[in-house]
Amino acid sequence: MKRVIQTYKAPHQWVNGPPGLGDFVRGICHLFEKLRHSGMELRVDISQTGFAALIDADEGFFQVGDEQRIANAEEYFVDHDALHHRLLAFQRSDEAELYICTNLGAWDRKSLPEETRAFAQKFYRFNAEVERLNAQALPTAGYEVLSLRCGDRFYTDPAGQVHADVKPLICAIIEQQVLPQARSALVLTSDCHELKLELAQRYGMLTLPHRSQHGAYGNALPVALDLCMLKNSSVNHHINTWATWWSGFSHYTSVIFKIPSVNFRAPHFAREEVEADLPD
Repeated sequence: MKRVIQTYKAPHQWVNGPPGLGDFVRGICHLFEKLRHSGMELRVDISQTGFAALIDADEGFFQVGDEQRIANAEEYFVDHDALHHRLLAFQRSDEAELYICTNLGAWDRKSLPEETRAFAQKFYRFNAEVERLNAQALPTAGYEVLSLRCGDRFYTDPAGQVHADVKPLICAIIEQQVLPQARSALVLTSDCHELKLELAQRYGMLTLPHRSQHGAYGNALPVALDLCMLKNSSVNHHINTWATWWSGFSHYTSVIFKIPSVNFRAPHFAREEVEADLPD
């Protein structure tokens, strides 16, 4: 059977720059749907990343492929029509494997079929140490997560500060929209670490102690811990102050596990709810 491999390359091998893991997961979901009735199968290869050691591998989901073919994997982050035509050409060809990486799929998808969710959930089978560290840091019977996105630059700028007009907006959403609706303890995560600590103290929210990341290299443990936290949440709230889309990291995790979510995104920050019982 022909095989398509959704691939995460090693550092410095990217043409377009490495995707965030939210984009990568979104690509997994939609590749699975695209290939499901095609006679081709999908595998995921993250063997060149530090993230691989944090997941209990499922051989029906993961594979460890040829390093050079991973390095040369085709990237499809904008032109999804080109990916469609490439998959058709691959299907008609004598090739047995096609290594690609894509963020294929709509960012505002509200539900996924059961088969898609079951397949994607295998990416979240974190090892016992990740689960243990989360349980240790969040000693509560149940919790909700507030994910606050301020911009990717904060991952590489530890001293970065949000603009003066952004913090009052965030606080207003927390005070008027999030806190009044929360039914469990709130856990705050953010790409802006200093703001996370400040707001957690101000509003009495829990946090994981690490500085969050979104990539799959180097210190990948914080990424796994954040994803593990999101998948075990009862409700996921998300405020995106710097972009107009729902986060793949937070929103797609919610959809994959059928967790209710509430999104507030720039520029209007209207309350957008996604219920867990929507039909697949």
